[in-house]
Amino acid sequence: MAKNSFIVQSAWVVVFIAVCGAVYMRAAGKKDEVVAKLDAHLSQLKIEKQALLKEKEDLMLQVNSQSDPAWIQLTLMKGLGLVPEGQLKVYFYPDEIR
Repeated sequence: MAKNSFIVQSAWVVVFIAVCGAVYMRAAGKKDEVVAKLDAHLSQLKIEKQALLKEKEDLMLQVNSQSDPAWIQLTLMKGLGLVPEGQLKVYFYPDEIR
């Protein structure tokens, strides 16, 4: 009888270990999914960071060039349509306006 109860008790231990192993494997699989999603998100954030750093650099160049007389002249020409003295302003109209 003692031998039989020992086998029954041992069977429950084996079942318990198997269930714990299954739960662990499932949790490890979910962890891998989460890690993959976070890696994808991190990659996207790195790409966005590079784009924003490029934009920041462009803006810094614009800010630093505002004291340059050539940049001021170009801005006046493009933004307001002004031309420097001694230059001729030429307009080109599309055919449909005439």
